[in-house]
Amino acid sequence: MSWVTSEIIEAYYVIGRGRQFVGASCSPMPISVGMISEYLSVHQSSIDRREFDAVIFAIDDEFRAKWAQEAGKDPKK
Repeated sequence: MSWVTSEIIEAYYVIGRGRQFVGASCSPMPISVGMISEYLSVHQSSIDRREFDAVIFAIDDEFRAKWAQEAGKDPKK
């Protein structure tokens, strides 16, 4: 595994721990720019911020879509 992949996976894991869940089914809210900024204020990254954000959001979109599919929910809500 490359250091970039390792850094992104670790970052997603840490950022995701601050995720909020809403509703009776406890649907996961999307990760926000603020959550990423908070993470980066403590953890340095050599990855370009736009790329960092894009990858974190893409991983999160996949996570939420899979969660919604398994829960039988619409991931866009």
